[in-house]
Amino acid sequence: MKRNIFFLILTVANICGFAQSTQNDNSKAPQTKKVVVTRKITTTTAKKDEAEKATSSKNNATKTETAKAKTNKNDSEQLECGYLCNPPLPYMPAKLDILFIGNSFSVDTSSALPEIFKSLGIHNVNVYVLYKGACSMKQHFDYYKSGEKVYELFRYNSSGEQLLEKATSINDVMCQFAYDIVVFQQYSLESGDYSTYEPYLSKLIQLYNINKVSPRTTFAFNETWAYSANNKLLQKYKTQANMWASICNSVKKMKANTGIDIIIPCGTAVQNARNIEVLDVDDDLTRDSQHMNLYAGRYLVACTFFESIIAPCLGVNLRNDKTFYGKPTDVGAVNDSNRHLLQNCARLAVANNYEISEFANQ
Repeated sequence: MKRNIFFLILTVANICGFAQSTQNDNSKAPQTKKVVVTRKITTTTAKKDEAEKATSSKNNATKTETAKAKTNKNDSEQLECGYLCNPPLPYMPAKLDILFIGNSFSVDTSSALPEIFKSLGIHNVNVYVLYKGACSMKQHFDYYKSGEKVYELFRYNSSGEQLLEKATSINDVMCQFAYDIVVFQQYSLESGDYSTYEPYLSKLIQLYNINKVSPRTTFAFNETWAYSANNKLLQKYKTQANMWASICNSVKKMKANTGIDIIIPCGTAVQNARNIEVLDVDDDLTRDSQHMNLYAGRYLVACTFFESIIAPCLGVNLRNDKTFYGKPTDVGAVNDSNRHLLQNCARLAVANNYEISEFANQ
């Protein structure tokens, strides 16, 4: 009896143990499954995070490129506006001092001014020309750095032309007088190639501003003229018309990029005159296929300088000039027969710096 009871208890215990084991196994299965599911979710989340990071990096890169492009655009717009706030020309000054940083074309532009001054009774204007033949803006800058005394300094006023210095430096001349106006000019052969202007023009402006003794200075730029059709160097531009157009385009860029807004359009005035048969003397108004004819040519560019700079400052009318320039037998001598037409060519060029006028012969 006792033995039967013992086996019964043992059987019940085994059954309960099996049940407990089964229950434990069943409880483990869901946990294993849960772990697997958790790992899958973790992997998916990581991939999603990586994708989001990649997208974020791409967006950031795009934003950076956009910002750079915007900055470049702003820089470009700023450049086009010019860094120089050019003061207006002085009006009715007691005295007017002008510095021309140039070369032989600057001498051509200034040589007839004394005759105009005397004719109009102007005795308070001095035009100083810092001269070195064929000197470019790069060379002016290089000579400033070296301090070499390679220049001559001329002065033009109602007393005529005077050589003030036989050997001087651009450094010394910049601070020699209290200039009201400074005129820059490029070497004629390079005038139609804007890449030769910068950074030298900008550097010269900065160097002048460091050295100046004048409380204020207005900057101007002389637009040179194209060579005669017979000049061999003209092949650089192919034709005279192309050279003149290239000079105009370069001056336009110079004006936009520096802020020098006062242009002396000698090149356009010369093209105006070349279209009038009675004015087109010598070799396309030149004495050597480059430099102006000594009388009509020089008078024309002097009128252009006068009309651009001096007339607005002094309130003087160029029409009142009655200059006779040269002897009656000189080629291109200025007299009553051609003076009015030469003045027309200059005044129309000042009115429209970059276009040949149809009214020059009026």
